[in-house]
Amino acid sequence: MADLLPALRAARLPLAQASALPARCYTDPELYAREVEAIFRREWICIGREDQLPSPGDYRSFELLGDPLVAVRGDDGAIRVLSRVCRHRSMPVVEGAGNRRSFQCPYHLWTYAVDGHLIGAPDMQRAEGFDRAACRLPALAVETWQGFVFASFDPHAAPLAPRLEGLRRAVEPYRPAAMRTCEPLVYEHDWNWKVMVENFVESYHHQGPHRDTLQPIVPASGTYAEDTDGPFVVLYNPTKDGAPIPAVFPATPDLAPEQRARFVVGAVFPFHLFTVQQDSLVWYALEPHAVDRFTLRIHLCTPPESEVDPAHAGKVEALRGFLDTVHRQDITACTGVQAGLRSRLAQPGRLSHLEKAIWQLNQFVLDRTALEGGSQ
Repeated sequence: MADLLPALRAARLPLAQASALPARCYTDPELYAREVEAIFRREWICIGREDQLPSPGDYRSFELLGDPLVAVRGDDGAIRVLSRVCRHRSMPVVEGAGNRRSFQCPYHLWTYAVDGHLIGAPDMQRAEGFDRAACRLPALAVETWQGFVFASFDPHAAPLAPRLEGLRRAVEPYRPAAMRTCEPLVYEHDWNWKVMVENFVESYHHQGPHRDTLQPIVPASGTYAEDTDGPFVVLYNPTKDGAPIPAVFPATPDLAPEQRARFVVGAVFPFHLFTVQQDSLVWYALEPHAVDRFTLRIHLCTPPESEVDPAHAGKVEALRGFLDTVHRQDITACTGVQAGLRSRLAQPGRLSHLEKAIWQLNQFVLDRTALEGGSQ
């Protein structure tokens, strides 16, 4: 670690003097394991949207950091995130998605209510001291914010919403909580998670990979990030001439002219990424697997009014096609970056003023991992 200290200290300098993180922060499995324990298992991770679980009993199974989990809406209307691992012999009690009144393990038929408590355990009457009331599926901490559902493995995680006040002010006028989530585009990528986040939170690269898609609408040189006081990014992308961002769906009412004439990039660290504009929301869901591997799901979210439009399905597919085109341009860039980071000759470069959000991410990572003072 001592050999990294000069580069880490350079990343700590004010933005006008700062450099990027050293390459090893993107390629070293030991440093990635440190991030998993110090960041991923302690911070809030977005696991879905409220509209994906509209009714009591609706559930969606997923994995997070290797743990089989299920998000489910209870009879009380609350969304919970529970372990799917049976408390008997560790068989997953549910797979997939749907609507159920209970979860039954297929191995020995132990049955759990949707709030996680045990309601059935056949032939356990001779197990001395077995307390059904104390046997329940473990639950993660859950918080909802602007229509998103966040979970944390840390039961003592500080509440999220108070730390996102600046981000709320920027995105709430676009009414993200009202948007409806479409089926995602799914990709498997072999880059470090920070490469994806960095690419998402700076628009400096519009003039390169997106010269024929985003650059003509929102030029790189006009983009800017807010100074933030929490674990988040607000990046504004105004149009070149102040004209409204082209709308495919009904526009959110009551937006000011400058709000219609830009899209806003939001990020909640470590890797919740989304954009809002006058007629839609796009949400990137990352599922890290290793230092250089993650699954990415790109969700388009549309206003509820669009669902009554007979052309809704065609418009969704057209916009999904555009999102795929833009992301494939990012794939070329991010693949190249990760290849360069693996080089023994790679050295961290200076950051542009247009990369303020990357500097903010770097401070977050270094704060949480304490790499400068660690022994790893």
